[in-house]
Order: sequence, then C-alpha cells, then structure tokens
Amino acid sequence: MSQNNRLSWRTKAGYSATDLGLAAVETLLQIYLLKFYNTVVGLPASYTGAALAIAIIWDAVSDPIMGGISDGTRHPSGRRRPYILPGAFALALFTAAIFNPPFVDSTLFKFTYLLVIYVLLNTALTVVSVPHAALGGELSFNRDERTEIFGYKRGFDTLGALLGLTLPAIILSLLGQANTPENVAQSRHWVGFALTLPLIITAYITVRATRGHDKPAAQTVRISRIRDLIIAQWATFKNPFFRPLILAFIIISIGRTLNASIALYYYEYRLLFTEQETVGQILFPFFITFLAAIPLWVFISRTYGKKWPAIIGIFALGISGSLVYPLLPPGHILYPMLYAIPGGLFVGAVILLDALIPDVIDYDELKTRQNREGLYFGVWKMATKLSRALGLILSGILLDTIGFDQTTTEQSSEVAYNLSLIFGPTVGLFFILGGIILISLPLSDTRHKRIQNMLQKRRAKSAI
Repeated sequence: MSQNNRLSWRTKAGYSATDLGLAAVETLLQIYLLKFYNTVVGLPASYTGAALAIAIIWDAVSDPIMGGISDGTRHPSGRRRPYILPGAFALALFTAAIFNPPFVDSTLFKFTYLLVIYVLLNTALTVVSVPHAALGGELSFNRDERTEIFGYKRGFDTLGALLGLTLPAIILSLLGQANTPENVAQSRHWVGFALTLPLIITAYITVRATRGHDKPAAQTVRISRIRDLIIAQWATFKNPFFRPLILAFIIISIGRTLNASIALYYYEYRLLFTEQETVGQILFPFFITFLAAIPLWVFISRTYGKKWPAIIGIFALGISGSLVYPLLPPGHILYPMLYAIPGGLFVGAVILLDALIPDVIDYDELKTRQNREGLYFGVWKMATKLSRALGLILSGILLDTIGFDQTTTEQSSEVAYNLSLIFGPTVGLFFILGGIILISLPLSDTRHKRIQNMLQKRRAKSAI
C-alpha cells in the first residue's frame, strides 16, 4: 500500500478500467434482464424475480468467501490481481449465454435456465469484483487520494453503466424503430455478445496498470474453514463504524435495485415512451450528469467531509423522486428530461459511501493489527447482492400485485399509475430511510484523522 508517494493518474485510471466492463454488465442486467425474461421470454414477473434473487443470494454468500481467499493468496503477482482476468473471461461467457436462452415453451425450463446461468454469471462476477474492490482500498493510505481513487472508479463505473444502458437501445434502433418482441429479443441477443470484448480488455488494462501495487499475503490470516469465515464475517459487524454504514447502504441499494428494475416499465407504460426515447432522452442525460457530478462530490468531500454531503445528497434524491415521478404527465418528455439533471447530481453522493469503507477499515486495522480489506469488501459486496436480491423479489411481487400483464403491450390506467407510485414514493422511502440511518455513523473526519495518525506511528515503529 502506498503511504507517501502519490499515484499517477494512469495508475488510478488503469485500476478503475475494470469497472467499465463490470458496470456495463451489471447495468444491463439490472435494467433489462427482469423485463427481458418477463415480457420476451414469457416468464411471469414473480418467477423471474425469484430466480434472479436466488442466484444473487448465492452470489452474496460467495463474496466474503472470495474476499477471504484473496486475503490469503500468496501468488507472486499479488493477492488480488491473479483473479481479475480469468474471472473476466468467465463473466463474458455467461453474459452472452444469459441473453441467448433456448426457446423452450416450459415455465420450469425457463426458470431453471435463468437460475443456473445467473448463478454461474454471478460467481464469475464475484471472482473479478471482490479482489478488484479490495485492491482499490489498498492502493493508497492517503484519505483524500482514496476518495480520488473511488472517484475514478465511479467515473469508469458510470461510463460502463452508459454502455450497458445505451447499447441495447442502439442495437434495437439498427433493427428497426418498431419495438416488436422479435426486435427486442434480437437486440438483447446481440448485446450479450457485444459486451464480451469490453469485459476482457478492461480487465487486462487493470492487471497491467496495477503491476507492483499488489503484494502477496504476508501477515494476513488464511481462512481455510467455513466456520473461520463465518466468525471473521461477524467480526466485521463488531466495528461500530461499519454497522450503520452497511445498514444504510443495504437499504439504499434495495431502493436503487427497485428503481432500475421498474424504470423501463414506468417510462413505457406510465409515460408512454419508446425504449429509444427513454434511454436516449432521459436515462442518458441522467448518467451524463452523474458522471459530471463526480468531481464535484470529490471536491465537496475534501472541504466538508464525506458523511454529511452523502446524507444531504441521498435525502435530496429520495424526497425529489417521491414528489416528481407520480406527477409527470404521460407523453411529455421535457419534464423527465429536466429532472434527469438534478437526479443525476444527487445520486452522485452515493460514491461517498464507497469512499467511507477504507476509512472504516483503518479502525479495524488499528484494533486487530490485521489487513482485512478483502474480508470487508467481501462483506460489502455480499450486502450489495443481498440488497439486489431483495429489490428484485420486491419488484416481481409488486408487478404481479398491481396486475401487470406481460402478455400485452398495453396496461390499464390503474396499473400505469401504480407503476408511478412504485417508481416514485416507494423507491424514495428507501433512500430517505437509508439517509436517516447514516446520520448515526460515528466516524467524523477529525476522528478518522486521529486513527490514521496512530496507524502511521505504529507502522513507523514496525519499520525501525
């Protein structure tokens, strides 16, 4: 871990490159997969949500295991980097497979295929993302530089999200303007193959750029038994700074998953926009604003700290979305376009939650004298996946509850209005509740600086 020497922008950008490929796949899955299997493949929403949730729960369980494995890896090239490129190859394979299912007219077969492939896909995602996230926490000891690293990371994440968001709509436009089930199916088939190259290339860039910055395990505890892993996982929750942070993150992530899963339904059936209009004129400006806002949030965190700017941004996002989305009139694209700008600005505050994790881990190192970044980021990733699972289950249940009919392209006015209540106040409630919990986080900037000073003194003594 670099303590005194500042990292070059090439190293920061090269490390973050993998997030472009990962975010492209994750955005594609979060926004398009539920609706693809529901309205194109023909699997009922509750079944689709259940299959996705089961696979993600397995993924959540595997994240800390992968974190523990990477913590104890003694490979010459490091303990994180050896997993990134092989995992990317596997992820590329299963991404292509999940959007190219065999067309068998059996609900059981559709459910089973989705479940099995999604389990394999998420396992590959874990092999890449957990070591990669842990490596980011180890690149620098400087608290401001850490925020910069996670700003770069979120920037590439947003570029990847733009790719995963827009590529299906672009391919759909090339196939013809009509959003027929056949054209939608073909666009999803092709996008599954198209994303394989960015996944592999960005992983390779990261492995090259971080050469020499990833050290093999030396004094870390090797986790070799399930019991040891479970004990180690629970130990992270003894950290008084980690508990409120991860609880707030879980609740906010449920809201984000619900938002992403329902977005295409809301814009198509409530506001009556085509997929191309939704992606090109609403979601694209939203992500561009989010990308542009990242340097602003990094600057704000340097001036005012990370905690309170994050709380204010999350509250603004939850309250504004709750009020705006049910009131937007169908057929008028100007209004959602205008809201995309403040919405993208507010959601940028989420990067500060990621940037708080290494600060929390500093306290753990001070108390335990162990470097357990992999374990913490594994638990963090596990929380991410559990939140997504809960959000997907909730999405499927709510769609069936309001009477959404996947066999028709037109829905009743009551179903359309209920979609706006899910997309607006229901999602907003999760953001507001997460912000309230985050208020209880006891880690102030002053306190963290004291922790880092004590760590630096200890390391200086150990170096003598």
